Amino acid sequence: MSTATVPTVEGRKLSLSHFGLSCFDLAPMEDFYTRVLGMTVTDRGDVAGGIAQLVFLTTDPAEHHPLVLASGRTEGTILAGPVLGGSFGAAIFQLTFRLDDLATLRRVQQRLVAERNSNFVPLNHGNAWSLYTRDPEGNAIELVVDSPWYVHQPCGEYLDLSLDDAEILRQTEELCRAAGGCEPVETWREKLARRIAADQACLR
Repeated sequence: MSTATVPTVEGRKLSLSHFGLSCFDLAPMEDFYTRVLGMTVTDRGDVAGGIAQLVFLTTDPAEHHPLVLASGRTEGTILAGPVLGGSFGAAIFQLTFRLDDLATLRRVQQRLVAERNSNFVPLNHGNAWSLYTRDPEGNAIELVVDSPWYVHQPCGEYLDLSLDDAEILRQTEELCRAAGGCEPVETWREKLARRIAADQACLR
C-alpha cells in the first residue's frame, strides 16, 4: 500500500536532512534502532577531544544518516507512559519513521511486544496510520504508513491493527469524508509542490 508518485519541486534549495539525539547510554539506543527497528549503521566514531561518541544510522542508500545518536546526554529525564500522538512537553516531541504498508506496521507492533514493550498507541490520522511508542530513553517514536488521502491535521482516532487492510481503508475514507476537506493525496501533493516552490524562491 505504498503511496503514489511524489512531485518534484522546481527550484527547491533547502530540505530537512537529518535528526540527532543525545543519549544517556548509547549502546541500548543503538540496539533499539538497529536490532528492533532495522536501521543500518553507516559510520561510528569519537568526536575530537573525547566530547562524544557518534553512531550514524540510515534506511536509505541516498542518505548517510537521517538519524545520528550521540553519547553524553546531560539534561532531561527518561519519560515513560503512553505516547498520545507525540511526547507533549518534552524537548523532543517525536521521531517519525515511514513504513511501506500496514503489514509492516503490524510486524513492528509484534516486534515491540516481543521486546516486552506494550507501551504503544495506534492512531488513524486519516492521512496516515501511526503507531506511537518510546525508545529506551523515553523519546517518542512514530511509525507511520501514508494513506491515499489528505485531510486537515491534527486528526486522530484509535487504529485497530487487527482489522484487515480493506476495512482500515474503508474506515479511513469514512473518517476523512466526515472531517471535510478530504482529497486524494496526489492532488494535495501537487498543490503543496507549488507552494514549496514559491516559498523557496527567496533562496534562488
